[in-house]
Amino acid sequence: MTTSTAKPPTLSEVPVLISGAGPVGTMAAIMFTRLGVPCRLIERDMTVSPMSKALSMHARTLEIFEQTNLIQKFLDKGYPISYFNIYFNGVLQTFPGLINSISHYNYALFLEQIKTTAILNEELESYGLKVDRGWELMDTKVVEDGDKSWVETTLRRAKDGTNTRVTESKILGVVELDAEQEDKQYEYETVKSQYLIGADGGKSVVRHKVNIPFPGRTLDNNVILFDGHIETDLDVSQITVINGSNNKTMNVFPLSDGQVRIMVDGSNLDPAQGLTLEAFQEIAQATAAPTKFLIKSSNWLTFYRVNERRAESYSYKNRVFLAGDAAHVHSPAGGQGMNLGLQDAYNLTWKMALVLHGLADQRLLETYHDERAPVATNVIGMSSAMFAVGFSNQIWRRILRKVITFFASYLIRFVSIPASRVSMLTIRYDENMINQRHKTQAQPKEEFQVGQRAHDGALTRVLTGGQLDEENVRLHQLIHGPGTFHILVFTASTLVPKASEPTLGVKATRASQLEANVDRFVAQWRSKWAYPTDTALSDSKTDRDLFQVHIIAGAISSDKDKSHDKVDMDSGIDAFVNKAVGEGRVYLDESKIVHERYGFEWSKGTGGIVVIRPDSHIGYRVNGAQEQAWRDIDEYFSTILSID
Repeated sequence: MTTSTAKPPTLSEVPVLISGAGPVGTMAAIMFTRLGVPCRLIERDMTVSPMSKALSMHARTLEIFEQTNLIQKFLDKGYPISYFNIYFNGVLQTFPGLINSISHYNYALFLEQIKTTAILNEELESYGLKVDRGWELMDTKVVEDGDKSWVETTLRRAKDGTNTRVTESKILGVVELDAEQEDKQYEYETVKSQYLIGADGGKSVVRHKVNIPFPGRTLDNNVILFDGHIETDLDVSQITVINGSNNKTMNVFPLSDGQVRIMVDGSNLDPAQGLTLEAFQEIAQATAAPTKFLIKSSNWLTFYRVNERRAESYSYKNRVFLAGDAAHVHSPAGGQGMNLGLQDAYNLTWKMALVLHGLADQRLLETYHDERAPVATNVIGMSSAMFAVGFSNQIWRRILRKVITFFASYLIRFVSIPASRVSMLTIRYDENMINQRHKTQAQPKEEFQVGQRAHDGALTRVLTGGQLDEENVRLHQLIHGPGTFHILVFTASTLVPKASEPTLGVKATRASQLEANVDRFVAQWRSKWAYPTDTALSDSKTDRDLFQVHIIAGAISSDKDKSHDKVDMDSGIDAFVNKAVGEGRVYLDESKIVHERYGFEWSKGTGGIVVIRPDSHIGYRVNGAQEQAWRDIDEYFSTILSID
């Protein structure tokens, strides 16, 4: 037996320890690093798994990657898909199941998880941080000393070889932590951290060690997964759903290098006998019949049973947090899993960074579970329903499956809302300390209320002399992060000169007052609340700002003076033309779509101000853009942020 435990463990400290270096943990480490929060990312496995469980990134995740300047790396590697090819007895129906009308990303991006992980690892390493591999989390606890608390975590690493064990159970939720193995020597370390994030998968050791229940169910169906090359007469360039005469459903997804991923019902398999390539060929061909479907080569062939579970709490004593599969697991139907986890990381990291920088009270972190747990519950329900329709062996579901497949072309008119839901664009958070309704103003319609995802739309930059830029910019291209509150000022028609007022008077009482409020309040906020000067690793000043302001102009001239290539400078808009990005630069909402999507009139009314949270959800809104509206915004920030 080893004697490695004779030495006392090494002691170390870090603000945030992250366990699990899959896409979710790595995304969290990237966000922390960019926000100036030192973190350590540990992973038990010495190498990245070559098996890609996740394949698709939905529109909402792509928006997040755009807002964090990561999008182009994924677009360069990925394959956009919008349509489903549905075959019933060899007859093709095409179904636009991933097309949405509310995002610039009108598709899902297909990219194997191993490539997603590689892109994220490359980004992380560009900041000088690498995954600390070989370390296994053995135990963790929250230490409380009076009004102070922290996390102490015990790690171990095999001095030779890996920490993997042949005795490990493959059953979700079962965790064995052998103290030692024969013929192995270990080094131990105790890590003291302010926070621990468990991004260590469905069999999360972190969740197990802090005793967070993981209720749910394990389905009876066996699901077969195959990666490799096939030969078929079917078009499998899009997502392909085959409803076989053998009452099985087979889904085919395109991969790189001409390979495909196949997911098919294997409910008649005997787990004790395993699965051979020949047996899989027989199932695949019978499902695709009468069309040819020949397996040429295989890189991965496995089967498993689907679990639908969600942690009862995403946090323990507000010090230990779960993200990704450690917090929720469900069927692969809809391709939501990795997306849900990446969005967990995006929601949590900016909040934790504010707390660690002394800019917010720790109770801000309580909103993480309150916001993300209901999202997971909804995703699990949707994924479960989709999986049941495709894979259940109940008679009525078989009939429903055939009806849906047969009438697919007639259902196209009804897919816009489900597509937005699958694309994760309809996620909305309830009111809480950061999603605040105005105290006195009437509640707007639901689509404009706090907690909603920040909408996108085309804008036109106004240049010197009132000229309009020939190229549009989208609003989402302006609200970059991470860690920045974006204040959108909708002017509606408030800058339009009225016949009853002299033009110069309008300038003095409207545009000039707006400019003064922008300058005064933003300066006040930045003087009270700011990241450390060395927080961001980017050379861009805007990456270090906690607050940025963007003026979105509606009508800016009377109808008789309206021009499509030049704006009326008598409106006073010239005060905002040469502002830097985030400092009150003005953009014209020519199409009226941005005002409309945020619930403001374009050519009448007083406009309003909308605060976009650092994770691009609406945190607060107020009608009007005069001084009182700015005072309301100031009060909102004072309830979220703190002053040392």
